[in-house]
Formats: sequence, C-alpha cells, structure tokens
Amino acid sequence: MNKITYFFAALFLVASIGIKAQSTTGTPSANYGILTNKLKKSDASLTDVKKNIKPKFWYQRAELLMDCYDVNRQYLYTGAQAIQIKLIFGEPKETKTWQKEGNNYEQYIYERVNITFKTGLMDSYEETKPIHPDPLPEALKSLEKAEELDVEKSDSKDIKELYIKLKKYIERQAVEDFAAENFNGSLEKFKTLLSINDKPIMGGMIDTVIFYNTAMTASRAGNNAEAIKYYELARKYNHKEPNLYVFLKAKYFEVGDTAKGLTVLEEGFKRFPGNQQVLIELINYYLLRGQAKEALDYLDLAKKDDPNNISFIFAEATLYDKSGNMDKAKETYLKCVELDPLYFNAYYNLGVMYYNEAVKVYTDADKIMNQKDYDIAKAKGDDILAQAVPYMEKANQIAEANTDWPAASKQENLTATLETLKTLYYRLKMTEKYDAVMKKLGK
Repeated sequence: MNKITYFFAALFLVASIGIKAQSTTGTPSANYGILTNKLKKSDASLTDVKKNIKPKFWYQRAELLMDCYDVNRQYLYTGAQAIQIKLIFGEPKETKTWQKEGNNYEQYIYERVNITFKTGLMDSYEETKPIHPDPLPEALKSLEKAEELDVEKSDSKDIKELYIKLKKYIERQAVEDFAAENFNGSLEKFKTLLSINDKPIMGGMIDTVIFYNTAMTASRAGNNAEAIKYYELARKYNHKEPNLYVFLKAKYFEVGDTAKGLTVLEEGFKRFPGNQQVLIELINYYLLRGQAKEALDYLDLAKKDDPNNISFIFAEATLYDKSGNMDKAKETYLKCVELDPLYFNAYYNLGVMYYNEAVKVYTDADKIMNQKDYDIAKAKGDDILAQAVPYMEKANQIAEANTDWPAASKQENLTATLETLKTLYYRLKMTEKYDAVMKKLGK
C-alpha cells in the first residue's frame, strides 16, 4: 500500500544568541595580542599558591579562556557580507576564488583566520592560529575549580553567570559541529551542556530544547540508545515540539519496539491533536497494517485542516480499493485527478483496480461448466477489463511525458504500465495496440 508522503520543513539546530561581547575592545588583531599576554600571565600563575587557591583566579581564568575562544567568532556569522568582514578584519593577506556545484566561492586569508564566502556571503571560517587550542574545556575545568574552592559560596553568583556564558559558547560549537556533520563531536558538546545544567549551582535547570537537540544529534550519529534516552527526557518534561513524537516513534521502530512507538504517537496526538506530522505518522502506521477503519478515522481528522491534500485523498482511495468498495474507490481516485490531471498514481491504481476485478470474474467463470453461463460471465469480465484500458493508457502517457522523475522511477513506471497494457490488449484482442506495446517493450 502506498505510504503518504509529507514534506517537512528542514529542521536545524539553532544556537542561542545574545552572548556578551568580550571585555577587550578594538579589532580582532589588537584583541589577539592583549588576550595572548593575559593568557601567558594566567598560565604563569597556575602554580602560584597565593593565587591558585582563590576562586576568583579560576573564574577569571575561565572568562579569559572564553574571550580567547570568541576573539574572532564574535564577528563571524553565516550570511555576513564581505564588506562587513573587511571593515572589522581589514584587507586580507591573500584571496582565493573557485567554483563548486555552480556556486562562486571566495576565501579571505588573514594571519590567524581564513574566512570563506559563498556567492558573496560568509559560509564558513577556520582559525589557523588560535590563542588556545581548545579553550572551552579548559574554561569548564577552571569554573569547576572555582566552584570547588568557593566553600563559603561568596562567589556563587559570578561563577553561575560564567557557567551560563560558557554554555552559550559550547552550544555554538555544538551547532557548528552538527553543521559540519561532526555528529559525535556535536553530541559530546550537547551532553556537556546537560552536565552543566545538572550542577547544584545551576539550581536544577531543565532545558528541554537541549534534550531535544541532543537526541537529534545522537540520532544523526547513529546512536539509537542515546537518541531514545534524550527524546524521552524531552518528552518527560513536555517539550513543545510535535516532531519529538514523530522522531521518537521512528527510533523505537528502528530498535524493533513498534508497540512503544505507537504509544508515543498516540500520546503525541493527544498533546497536538491537529498536528499534521503526527497525524500522517498515525495514518501511515494503520495504512501499512491494512487497518482501514483506524486509518480512515485519522484521515478524516487530517482532511479537516487540509481538505485538498492529494496525498490524503489518494490514501483514502487506496483504503476503499483494498476493502473492495470499488464505487467509493473510483469516486475518490477521480477526486485526485480533478485536483491534478497528471496524477500518475491515481490513474494507475484505477487501471489496476479494474484489472484485478476482472481477474476475479475470470477466475470464477473458469469454474462454470455450463457454456452459456460461462460466456455470460466471461463477457462480464471483458467489460470490466475494458474499463481499465483508458486509465492505464493515461498513466502510460503521463509516464512517457514526465521529465521531472528520476530516470529509474520513470523507467519503472513505464515498464509497469506497458506490461499491464500488453495483457489488457491481448485479452481484449486489441491487436494493433498490442503490437505497438510489444515493440515498445522490445519484444
């Protein structure tokens, strides 16, 4: 049975915005020198017993490391114009250009960062000489050290504020890793965010968006167990995203727990009763199991919000077809072609429906011993079979004329219609048409 298709809007992980700018001022080049000197002094004080026992030293070091991370990034964002970048970074030392997949690329080479533009807008960047090779994990360690030394909790407010700031940087890096398809790296960063939320100083923070993004990333990393774990946490805390239930259902189906997957979908339907994505998943679930009544019930609900959705109407027609209600199936298939006169599937299924019905009549006729009664039954079968011809011919015409289908799909549909027409023409003694089809099939 045909599965309903639904084109979801692309889903992207989105980093938080509004990160406070670093304390230094001026151009990235000037800030680079300032921050480098500050980090050298901080490194030198790591073994200074007068300083390294104070919480303030550690949380100030954490903030310094974050500023090192952000020295270039605070000015870099996807879609920035080349003129904006030049105003901040100055003229590049070198410029490279190339073409790829019909797009024009240009790269500005600076002393410490390379910035790539796609059709004039910033697409990506690479720090070639970072102040610190991996500042964010070090910043986290420094904050944890500050928290450990702050026995009297006098610095808790400052430490917590810096944890919040650090989370935004880690989230940005997680999103950048995800965009670069480094899903395992992205997953670890999202899990780090959750570990920060779990700290007592954060007051039991629950962030369902991070649960959801962690689950999505785990799924892309091929880790179903982790994906289910974090989708379930998002579900537990009532994350307000209908796709949560669609994606969690898919994960349960992948690990073979269809009963749990159905339970998740049904809960999603209760929380978001009008959501099309959840409805479509429920419809497909029952369609693929041949449970017509349940599928039709959900189809009726889906059609209330989208009565002209051709996928819904076609699915309804196939259910009537499978249940043997030919009149209702024909009526509903024809609704599809009213909406789209070139809807291949409806014409093809109409042809197959009459073909199959004729086969049943022929099979029953073969059991009749009386010649007169047999002839009457056979003539009835021929009449039904003849009704399949115009629909199958139209399906074949659509397949021949279509230029949008992938080559393999087009060939598959052409072969299916021609093979069916070959049988129809042979049974109905339509010799000229039969010969033409045989020629097309190369036989």
